[in-house]
Amino acid sequence: MSASLPTTHVFFDFFGTLVDYDPSVHPAVRNAPHEFAMRAGAGLNATAASDLWERAWRELDDAARASGRECSMLEIAGRYAELVRAPGQAAGEPELERLVDDYLAAWVANVRLADAAAECLADLARDHMLAVVSNTHHPTLVQRQLDRFGIGGYFADVVTSIETGWRKPHPRIYERALERTGGAAGQTLFVGDTWDADVAGPRAVGMRAAYVGAPGPGRSPVALAELPALVRAAALP
Repeated sequence: MSASLPTTHVFFDFFGTLVDYDPSVHPAVRNAPHEFAMRAGAGLNATAASDLWERAWRELDDAARASGRECSMLEIAGRYAELVRAPGQAAGEPELERLVDDYLAAWVANVRLADAAAECLADLARDHMLAVVSNTHHPTLVQRQLDRFGIGGYFADVVTSIETGWRKPHPRIYERALERTGGAAGQTLFVGDTWDADVAGPRAVGMRAAYVGAPGPGRSPVALAELPALVRAAALP
């Protein structure tokens, strides 16, 4: 890292980086899709409802991954409703919004702030501009969790795939984050736990990257607790 190009901006992935979470699409604490099916009179048991929810989720999420265009929780709920209800019995938006709200309330129950995350952010925020750049299917999910854990104030901006329309590792979401924060790619570090989305993608647009995920061949992670010192020592590629 050249002394003439100090790191001025640090972008963080959210899920799996700043918070630990259960990536399952079936929260253990509540089966909101089954509750929706019961309200709809579909006569499905909990297992069948969960299977159809996962089918709807995978259909839209796989398509989004392939195209780079993000899908929303309302779209997933709408597809699930098509699978659950009889033909011609469309669900209204209030019903779909209730399903999304109930589902997310259960899903976030197991989200926890990652070790050393708050201390890392407080340290780096003293002399760097911070932003969150996250894939998410719901427009308020990330901000609500930032507020829940009391770390939202460290960030100048929160850039999400559902807002921009593009999901990591599509270059447009990183470019949008740079535009909105006034950052230069060569002076911005991206921190995340997913190689393609948080390392390869940012590097492809000229950013540096710090990997905090699981170790593997060619993948040596750093800890959040170590990050501020490594940034200031210019010890990250």
